[in-house]
Amino acid sequence: MSLATLEFWLFWIAIALLIIAVLIIVFYYYHSRKRSNNYLGKQELELRYFIQPTVGRNKEITGYECLLRQKQPDGSWRLPQQLDTLPLQRVIKLLDTTFESLPQEDIQLSINLEYDQIISPEFDYFVRWAISEIAPMRLAVEMKLDPNRRYLYHQTFLSHIRAGQSYGMRFEVDGVGANSADMQSIGWMVGVIDSLKCSMRAFRKTDPGQWLDLNLGSWCKFSQEQHIQLVLTGIESDADEALAEQLNIGLRQGYRFGRPADPYVHKEA
Repeated sequence: MSLATLEFWLFWIAIALLIIAVLIIVFYYYHSRKRSNNYLGKQELELRYFIQPTVGRNKEITGYECLLRQKQPDGSWRLPQQLDTLPLQRVIKLLDTTFESLPQEDIQLSINLEYDQIISPEFDYFVRWAISEIAPMRLAVEMKLDPNRRYLYHQTFLSHIRAGQSYGMRFEVDGVGANSADMQSIGWMVGVIDSLKCSMRAFRKTDPGQWLDLNLGSWCKFSQEQHIQLVLTGIESDADEALAEQLNIGLRQGYRFGRPADPYVHKEA
């Protein structure tokens, strides 16, 4: 190899190493900023998990869902913003008290987590901890779908979900609606999805001429083909329940069967 050729390759190797170094610095800067802006990690914010039942055809309770709420200045509790900034360590602390109010039954308990929480290194510990704490209840981790978000680290996500499932965890995707983008966005994770949740709110037309890319029948067919359980949420009326029956959707959730309830109130009562 000539000296000129060696100098050429050394120059480009140096450029490549410089680019890698810059990317590493940017990566760590981003994550350090994210940790410093950890909004929901602030202890002064009052957070609490509410619980809402899921029922079967005969209105028997088949499970509960844990829904995070933040106390507002007026005393009400609402869904907080920036859910992905809540560290799993604080999730565990909040759930520890919530679990005390739950029944000791062989039914499912669904816990809502964000994508960033699932791909975090603490996820494996969280799953094993939750399974041991809620027994004989069965654990399901639920993630709300955002079709407009670009999800990164697919392999990390899938490996974490599969590891959780090896312990007995189920994985649910919530928020699938009437847009074709919803179905397309879950294509890469279909192999690990145990349940899909469709909300009636996404399929109610405000205008008779409104076009929906997908209807509930489309999701029923999709779930059957993929061997995925389907849950209909947002049920509020006789008509909603009749539609669930017509489509043979056995698992149901909504205000008709019970609103999210504060477990502290029941505990104090």
